[in-house]
Amino acid sequence: KAAAGAHLCLFTTGRGTALGNAVYPVVKVCANPATVARMEDNIDFSAAPIVEGRATKEELGEQLFRLMVEVCSGRPTNAEAIGHQEFAIHRIGYYV
Repeated sequence: KAAAGAHLCLFTTGRGTALGNAVYPVVKVCANPATVARMEDNIDFSAAPIVEGRATKEELGEQLFRLMVEVCSGRPTNAEAIGHQEFAIHRIGYYV
């Protein structure tokens, strides 16, 4: 993703997969109210209000877009704030 020019990753999770990256920011989006409550320090954006009937996808879509712009402008994600990152370089092709 990062090598292709991506500046951030939108990662959707329902069970609360913790994910961070050393190369690009990961914005975690979750619509499961129980997971959002349990992992509020790790979830960047709650879409639970749509599931609960308290907001429309258009309303939350605008909020998510603003968050994406803020992150691309330097706002740290929750994973960055708590220091969570995963990184692996995979080898492709023949090697000894």
